[in-house]
Amino acid sequence: MPARSQLSRRPAPAHFTLLSRNRVYGVFTSLEDLRHCTDLLLTLGLRDQAVQIIMGDEGHRTLNTEGHGLWGRFLRLMQGLTDERSHIEQYAHALGRGDIVLSVDLSGTRTGVAEVAQAFRDSHARFVNHYGPWVVEPLEA
Repeated sequence: MPARSQLSRRPAPAHFTLLSRNRVYGVFTSLEDLRHCTDLLLTLGLRDQAVQIIMGDEGHRTLNTEGHGLWGRFLRLMQGLTDERSHIEQYAHALGRGDIVLSVDLSGTRTGVAEVAQAFRDSHARFVNHYGPWVVEPLEA
């Protein structure tokens, strides 16, 4: 009898840590707009390992707004000195309203920030930002 393969669930990537840089985040109010954006991202060559949909209570936990453990709480405290902390809270607030946050990891891809920003714009996203090393770049959609 052949062995059955089991579905493997990749762990959700950490958001807003020192190791999670070169990402674009944006907020969507409709599934239709989100679907349109993910279709555009696929045409840019991005795959599911680069694109993550964050929604609902699980999404709120994934954002980890308070930080877990000593290091996580320290990082969130330090982010309070920058715009990043207020951005995390704004994404969490959007999730609480029932909106959807889309995260696009550009590390290891050839896709540029400008191309991804245009996909977000074309899909009516709001509060779109690029989080690079030591910089937060607003990408008005």
